[in-house]
Amino acid sequence: MTQISATPPESKQESTIARFLGLIFDVRVLGVLGQIGFIIAVLVLANTLGGNFIENISNLGRAQLICRDGSVSARCAYDFMSSEAGFDISDTLLPYTNTDSYWYAFYLGLLNTLRVGLLGVVFTTMLGTFAGVARLSENWLISKLALWYVELIRNTPLLVQLFFIYFGVILALPNIQEAAQPLGLPLFLSNRGLNIPWAKLTSSASIWMAFLVLGIIQFQVLWILLGRREERTGHASNRLGAGLVSFLIVAGIGWVISTSVSDTQGLMTPARLRIFQIDDIEQLMLNRTGLNFLDQLETLSEEEIEEAALRVCVLRDSASEPNLTNQLRSMGIPYDVRRVDRPSQATSAYVEGDCEVFAASKSILASERSTLESPGGHNIVSIRETPLVWTVPVREGFNIAGGIRMSPEFTALLFGLVIFYGGSLAEIVRAGILSVGKGQSEAARALGLSDGQRLQLIVLPQALRVVIPPLIGIYLSLIKDTSLGIALGFPDMYQVSNTTINQSGRAVQLIILMMIIYLIISLIFSGLLNWYNDRIAIVER
Repeated sequence: MTQISATPPESKQESTIARFLGLIFDVRVLGVLGQIGFIIAVLVLANTLGGNFIENISNLGRAQLICRDGSVSARCAYDFMSSEAGFDISDTLLPYTNTDSYWYAFYLGLLNTLRVGLLGVVFTTMLGTFAGVARLSENWLISKLALWYVELIRNTPLLVQLFFIYFGVILALPNIQEAAQPLGLPLFLSNRGLNIPWAKLTSSASIWMAFLVLGIIQFQVLWILLGRREERTGHASNRLGAGLVSFLIVAGIGWVISTSVSDTQGLMTPARLRIFQIDDIEQLMLNRTGLNFLDQLETLSEEEIEEAALRVCVLRDSASEPNLTNQLRSMGIPYDVRRVDRPSQATSAYVEGDCEVFAASKSILASERSTLESPGGHNIVSIRETPLVWTVPVREGFNIAGGIRMSPEFTALLFGLVIFYGGSLAEIVRAGILSVGKGQSEAARALGLSDGQRLQLIVLPQALRVVIPPLIGIYLSLIKDTSLGIALGFPDMYQVSNTTINQSGRAVQLIILMMIIYLIISLIFSGLLNWYNDRIAIVER
């Protein structure tokens, strides 16, 4: 008879240990313990940083929190920002003098940061998308060029690229007298930066802007209505095309109305010139040159044309200059512009005969005419005003006038950021395109779509679902790396803050302010892109 040995019963101590080990290694328990440990670590870190912050503030002294009345309070930590800055800023969007406050200087630095960052985002998107598509091109040369660009840019430091672009490219360009003009376009490249055409708003722009807002509202309403009709009928409609056409119609109507009702710009001319409207300038030129038609000006020498040119005085950076010069240029009338800073200077030049006409708003002209000895001997002539005028850079003597000039530092920083992050974005775009199944492309070709239509309508919209998440990181890094402009001397928010710290000794306040600003910018960008990513995400049913 076979003897079966009985398994000894498990002891009470061994079963308790087993239950304890099972409880410890339970996933739910580990999750709770991990969260508790993380919270404790955050609290300890916050306590340590807070203690260090308070200790450092104490070491810096009570002068960090001194108020205007001599008392000390944490509420006065930023009172010093209302003091006179005392330093110059080389590149600003708005007028600035060194007597302005630290707050205003910081604001201009923030505008420069946003200017570089937003333009960089736009151009990086364009360059990265183009390079990413080129990487997958069937043309060997195009794909290899894109590959070399990506590999070279991604494997060299951004700061080294910025130094190369600034010192090796921008500052090595010709001087302002020999500025390069690519393809004869109104673009001028020199060691002083880049001069490009720019738009300026005139006094009638407010009316036109109201029509633009109305056009945007109409576009949205039409988009919604056509979308509902598509759902109801099942027939697709070109919502984008219809919306753009409606917007352009409203914008065009607003342009015509704002141009016809506005009468704020004018010319002050001597009555002896017999200029009663701007078209009379043509007859004045014909009388001076002895020609029958302005088209015959080409037969004259440069000296004769320069002698017959209409001498114009304008206020510097005013919209009156491009508004008048654009009309003179369209009429084929030669002109010579003298720019001054104040109306009184223009009036003095006008009285001394240095200029024949003074172009400005009618209110300024009427005020200045009243200061003349014989106001009745001078006419104020209305000139047509458009809501938006383009100021085009032109060579004038030893300088380039008109348009907008981008400083060498701004140009180098913008180009460097775009080229560097464009290479990173190219790889993201390439990965997004490759994530779209080949069957999609084959179906598009079977339908007779061209390669451009296939990319635009089929591939890229689906690739966006893969591209958007890493694209957020590219944009945020680009915005934050604008602070590298300090290496080139570009007055962005970081450089202005650094100068303020050196002058005031208030490092903590400025660093906290910069951290808050960069955090807000990052949250706005990530919030917008995450919202768009949620909208285009595939919803499972």
